[in-house]
Amino acid sequence: MNRNRRRFTWADAISLIRLPLAGAFVLAETTVAQGIIVSAAALTDFIDGWFARRFRQTSRTGEIIDPIADRLFVLTVIVTLVARSQLRAWHVLLLMIRDVYNTLAFFILRARRKDVSFRARRSGKIVTVLQIGTVVALLLAPRAFYPLLTATAVTGVWAIIDYTRAGLSDLRQAHTAG
Repeated sequence: MNRNRRRFTWADAISLIRLPLAGAFVLAETTVAQGIIVSAAALTDFIDGWFARRFRQTSRTGEIIDPIADRLFVLTVIVTLVARSQLRAWHVLLLMIRDVYNTLAFFILRARRKDVSFRARRSGKIVTVLQIGTVVALLLAPRAFYPLLTATAVTGVWAIIDYTRAGLSDLRQAHTAG
């Protein structure tokens, strides 16, 4: 077996920490506790990526676990904040515009029998950082919430354009090669 391509790695284990953190977020009774939990989840996301790159511990499992853990954590946070009337629906749309687009694009392309993979891109990583910062601001520094929400939405649109260009390029290359 290739040493650098394992079934399960330490980075994968770190990714899984976000699942109990999602449960802890739901149970948290104060915005400070919620802010700390969101920050801890963000830290695990950074650490698992750093660990995988630093120690060359990539795995197919990790390629699946990491984005699922991310999305489940974010979804749990968003649903909880909406249920507690801390976020409005239009806030969610602005916060998640890139994710909504990528999800729709994925299902449309799969329905058209196109082989699709969304590789992480710098624009997407920046949106993710802004999403986390926006949620932390909502919880701990409300005055920064709207400026960060605006920055997240604008950067989300930039990421949509970036991902679309990359995806179209990949589709053209696959069409030319096939």
